[in-house]
Amino acid sequence: MKVFFLSLLVILLTIVGCGPSEQERAQQQQREQQMQMQVVQSTPEFNEQMAEVLERYFDLKDALVASDAEQAATYAETFRDEVAQTNPDGLNEETTAIWVSFSEVMVNSSNELITLEDVDDQRYHFEYISEAMIEMVDLFRPVGYEIYHQSCPMVRGGSADWLSREEQIANPYHGDRMMRCGEVIRRL
Repeated sequence: MKVFFLSLLVILLTIVGCGPSEQERAQQQQREQQMQMQVVQSTPEFNEQMAEVLERYFDLKDALVASDAEQAATYAETFRDEVAQTNPDGLNEETTAIWVSFSEVMVNSSNELITLEDVDDQRYHFEYISEAMIEMVDLFRPVGYEIYHQSCPMVRGGSADWLSREEQIANPYHGDRMMRCGEVIRRL
């Protein structure tokens, strides 16, 4: 028994001793943020366009919260058009490439969503739109107000995330079936 506890103590000390310290983790986070800032350089004009894209995203999210498939299709079309019209002029090459890759996901997923009449099928494509939007907002920070990154753990056997202007959960993946299911993960 004594050998067991001694072995357990050695293992715990090894695990604790091998992990990075709080200071090292903070320094690593700072380096990652600096690297990200070097690649993702934006312009005020691009941020204004991204703010409009974000507003159209919120319209789409709200239509899905209301379980209104017709309105969701209309807002998905407006969202898609806003994304397609966003001009990355003035961004560096790396940042433009990031924008193009995410905008393709948003446009393609919107095109799929627009053709569907069932709100649950629309919600499937909204997941991809949300993933791209979360990345874009996280990288560009296009607005000066707080945005809530929210998540529901009960979407198609897993979890799904979305962005919201409001801190209170209004679940776009379940609507009134499970309106308050979810949690705020981060504030952006």
